[in-house]
Amino acid sequence: MSRSSTDVAQPLGSRLRKATELAANMLYDGSRYWRHSFTSGVRGKENLRARIAIGLHFLEYGLSLSGAQPGHGLDKARQLAIDLGTYIDHYGQDATVEIALKTLADYLAFNTKGGAPLPDLQAQHEALSDGRDTGMRGGCEVVTADDIRARSQIDFLSFAEARHSIRQFAHGPVDPIKIERAVRIAQQSPSSCNRQTCRAWIWTEPQALKQVIALQNGNRGFGDQLAGVALVTSDLAHWETAAERYQGWVDGGMFAMSLAYGFHAEGLGTVMLNWSVNRQRDRELRALTGIPESSLVITMLGFGNLPERLTVPVSQRKPLELALSLNAPLNGSRAAGS
Repeated sequence: MSRSSTDVAQPLGSRLRKATELAANMLYDGSRYWRHSFTSGVRGKENLRARIAIGLHFLEYGLSLSGAQPGHGLDKARQLAIDLGTYIDHYGQDATVEIALKTLADYLAFNTKGGAPLPDLQAQHEALSDGRDTGMRGGCEVVTADDIRARSQIDFLSFAEARHSIRQFAHGPVDPIKIERAVRIAQQSPSSCNRQTCRAWIWTEPQALKQVIALQNGNRGFGDQLAGVALVTSDLAHWETAAERYQGWVDGGMFAMSLAYGFHAEGLGTVMLNWSVNRQRDRELRALTGIPESSLVITMLGFGNLPERLTVPVSQRKPLELALSLNAPLNGSRAAGS
């Protein structure tokens, strides 16, 4: 068999240039993560907000277990109260505080009901609370399987199969209510420790829209038809450890897909616009939009109104066996627990 051109090693100089470019971009990403995450300690509001989210999630997680026991997670609850005190001293009362205090209240009630009241933590809770109640919720709640099933009775496979990457759009603005509903849907995406680090930056004003999509290379031939573009980001300030360095991409990807489904549910057309760029282009986008350096850009998403008839790529999915591995055999020694 003859060797193809792809089998021939590239010249050393070319490989060194590409390796240098890769290293420079990795350093750019890694240094941004180091500066804005709290790997080296909490240094600002968003770092502290994230640690509060992690703490209250731990309590909600524990309370939701069928075998939940009084006293479980007490060290986390005490640290949460300390973090709340620090947060209130520096940034005042807001939704973050309200949610955390309601979670603590649920935790305290659970322990009291279980015969293990926590008077010192109860006193801290009372001292931190100012009676604020804007409708934010926290803690756990009881739901029924019947209610979940009743509210989820759609043929989701059919819904998902009806979504296409749209590159033909009808002219006209999109109702802002539809945009808001789509983002609310995206907010329901799971996130690590419920940190909810993602944001949709959306532009629909024609001149701004034109400038933003000009920085993206995958919208030729249809970009001028878009009614809006969404930029999905994850805030690096909400991540803590080296092990979480990629978690923003994971959470951001789920948020972006939910946003696409949200627009789809509102009867709009969407197309994912990838943001695989070098550090120079990333800086250009930040300079144009004012998106903070701590925001990790995940992807762009174009959207607009659907024409009555349009042509879309078939984009045939691969056979199911290439996407599903069910009960694949495990390594024998690990399966045996050794």
